[in-house]
Amino acid sequence: MLRIFIVITFLSIGYNSFGQDKWSLQKCINYALENNLQVKQSELDVENAEINLFGSKMSNLPGVNGSLGVNTSTGRSIDPFTNTIIDRGINSQNAGLSASLPLFDGGQRFNSIKRDQYGQLAAGKDLESVQNDIILNVVTFYTNILFNQELLETAKLRLETTESQENRVAKQVEIGALAQADLLQIRQQKANDELEVVRAENNLDISFLRLKQALQIPADQSFDIEVPELPEPNEGELMESSSNVYQYALQNQPVIKAAEYRKESAIRGIGVARSSYFPSLSLNAGISTNYSDAAPEQFPVLGSENITITRPVGVVQNTGEVVVTQQEVPSEFTENTYWNQLDFNQRRFVGLSLNIPIFSRFQVKNNVQRAIISHKRTEYQLTSAKNQLQQTIEQAYLDVKAAAKSYEALKNSFEASELSFRNAEQRLELGATDAVQFTQIKNDFERVKSDLIRAKYDYIFKLKVLDFYQGKPLNF
Repeated sequence: MLRIFIVITFLSIGYNSFGQDKWSLQKCINYALENNLQVKQSELDVENAEINLFGSKMSNLPGVNGSLGVNTSTGRSIDPFTNTIIDRGINSQNAGLSASLPLFDGGQRFNSIKRDQYGQLAAGKDLESVQNDIILNVVTFYTNILFNQELLETAKLRLETTESQENRVAKQVEIGALAQADLLQIRQQKANDELEVVRAENNLDISFLRLKQALQIPADQSFDIEVPELPEPNEGELMESSSNVYQYALQNQPVIKAAEYRKESAIRGIGVARSSYFPSLSLNAGISTNYSDAAPEQFPVLGSENITITRPVGVVQNTGEVVVTQQEVPSEFTENTYWNQLDFNQRRFVGLSLNIPIFSRFQVKNNVQRAIISHKRTEYQLTSAKNQLQQTIEQAYLDVKAAAKSYEALKNSFEASELSFRNAEQRLELGATDAVQFTQIKNDFERVKSDLIRAKYDYIFKLKVLDFYQGKPLNF
């Protein structure tokens, strides 16, 4: 019993220590990529594309087929051994092996391989695109947690400040330096600050829940993240122009590469469809044999020489002279065993087969036209993807510039607001101002402080989005 208790205690400690591990951004990204169902589905698409490509490559090999038949017949039928008509029950067997090698098919196999090669490349880029979307989502939710954690800390500090001010105002009310209304005003502010703490806690819980859902972690599992040292945003970090970022993304973004590969695959699809206009040539070969229980008890040995024998065919009626004829027959015979008969009945063939299309009820023409339409569709999709990428980057670039300017403006506003708040705080302690004016100044200061925090994380996240299009690592 003691051993069981020790084991359970050890497992509980291990579980709790695992649950309390702080997750870095990179750990969250790796976990999401390993467990996300969209990623797994895209991986299946890649496997399917690889199977298609393997099948196209193997079409260059000869096709080999085997056959085996067992038959029983009664009544008049053809003896499969002698090809004569007999009237009896026959048990027979037949076996064969055939092969066909395509020699020319109008380029169908070549274009099919190229089509599926580009299809495989497109599937791989689709997987990368899905992974990038997952990474951006994780970065978004991770940044929201950092943002809400800082807002919560700010709300708690604001509440502590208000509680301290409540104590000072209460003492001043006791000595008659301030009116009772000032104390009530401070207490109302305290209630508002307590509500803001609750709201901040709820927002933090929601941001944790969204990250857990993105990682597909149960909501009740203990989970925490690392808080990295975030440098102060600097507008000077925005060095590249939007056109340079777009040119880089155009060459490296998987969504563009996937569209380009699909376009090339569609071009090869046209070649596959047009190949049906051309004749096809194939080399065929095979071997077959059969067995019949109606075969004679003996049959010639394969390769034996023929000898001439004389056989009587009748008698002259008046003279009684025997009429004979000469016939060539094999010199050696063998017993009709099962294996001997299979060996004796072997047939082999080799030949060329030419298939010339003459009239296909316009099916080939329709297939070619469909392939051309598919190619045009992929061209439009590629153009649309490029336009969408350019618009996204241009918008992201402007968002970063606007976020940087907002952050710089709020920094200046925060400094002025902080000086005003400190001054009002001293005046309140000296009784030179009432609680109503102080509360208004304090609320303005806290609002600017929250806006500054929001602008800081807004700038950091938007800069990360722009880094993503420049191929930079998404970490802090």
